[in-house]
Amino acid sequence: MIPLLLACSSGDTGFPTPEWETGADTGPLTPLEVSITGPEVALDECESACFSVVTTRGGERVNDVEVDVWAGDVVLGADLITRQHGEAGSCADGLPVGTHTLTAIATLGTERATATTTATVKPFGYADGFVRSEAVVDEVPWAPEFVRDPANPVLPAGAADSWDSIGTIVPSVAATPEGYVMWYAGTAEVDYILGVATSPDGVVWTKDSDNPLLVPSEVEGDWRRYSTNSPMVLAYEGEWYVYYTGRKEETSDLTIGLAKGADPTEVTDIAENPVFSWNEEEEEWAGVAAAHPNVLVNDEGWWEMWYSTGYHKVGYAYSADGLSWTRYCHNPVLVGDPDLAYEAHAIKATEVVQLGDWYVTTYTAGATGAFTVGWAMSRDGLHWAHGEAPLLSPPEAAGTWESNSVLSAPILVVEDELWMWYSGTGPTGSAVGLARASLDGFPE
Repeated sequence: MIPLLLACSSGDTGFPTPEWETGADTGPLTPLEVSITGPEVALDECESACFSVVTTRGGERVNDVEVDVWAGDVVLGADLITRQHGEAGSCADGLPVGTHTLTAIATLGTERATATTTATVKPFGYADGFVRSEAVVDEVPWAPEFVRDPANPVLPAGAADSWDSIGTIVPSVAATPEGYVMWYAGTAEVDYILGVATSPDGVVWTKDSDNPLLVPSEVEGDWRRYSTNSPMVLAYEGEWYVYYTGRKEETSDLTIGLAKGADPTEVTDIAENPVFSWNEEEEEWAGVAAAHPNVLVNDEGWWEMWYSTGYHKVGYAYSADGLSWTRYCHNPVLVGDPDLAYEAHAIKATEVVQLGDWYVTTYTAGATGAFTVGWAMSRDGLHWAHGEAPLLSPPEAAGTWESNSVLSAPILVVEDELWMWYSGTGPTGSAVGLARASLDGFPE
């Protein structure tokens, strides 16, 4: 049901009462008429659609007329009453993208009059000049077939006395002039902290000697007091950006911060941190967590973020500068499909990239301890079609480094292939592996 924001007014009209409303037996001399004025310009789907109606008879305004306004079979304004100068108005949220016919039906006793106008609604971001595809995909037209690299795991846990001795996990990989850089989380205890590794070929990785690099704060109450996790690295206009999750409380309160630098392995926290936080409006579906930032700068220069939440659902926001974000009014955009058993109602950790006119993503699906990697495709980044089966699942052989779960799987286009670095968990900890898939058959 579309929520309504009624904005009708009442009071003395100041107009003389026509003789057909005085109780004379002669009845109306001219028919009742109604007109409707809708939005004069196209609306963003997250803006309210406001309209006004006027009822008249023979050119004179008529008050106390009941008016209903519809968009197709959805009521936008019910039981409105024309008050001052024969006018009534209302605003409604939730009109979907497209062009809609608004119909006003005015009723006074046994009389009825109708009028129509149109309202055009554009996809989210239109109000700021973000032009987005209006196409919605109902099913996945293509899915890659990944093959694991024989060198796996390509980034194993560290030595017994190292900061990442129990595991490496949740990698983020970007291409550099020298090869590749990977930011990742590691742990020797329970909480995670962040480090970096570099590679000439994406297969053989060297961990930075200064690791760990982005570490928890020693200040009580700081946004990253207890852990740093789930990094996202990207380059933009000569600078390197590392978005990452910080945990404020011992077991909760996750927000997203940013570190920047001229080198992908040397970044510094910005003063504005955290740049993205959970809020009370989203708490019902998201909990007190905004985590695992998945950020890209699209072909038009807009920053886009898909973020995970405490209830394993994914929200969306965009930004002009990567610092100040506007959230989608219809969040969440990715939730577990109840008809897909492998998702188990839970999705997190998207890894969205643009391929031509498509957004594609891997994501972590399923219940904790039994994660698989899912696949989805979209034209607008908001409405997603899910793959019918997991893209990657744990191998059948028990006791391996990835036999429990596979998850958090960023992808890059490398020539005519998709390369996917993914996390695996097993009986003794976690590590990062690599899988490759051909792009043959990818749709235009």
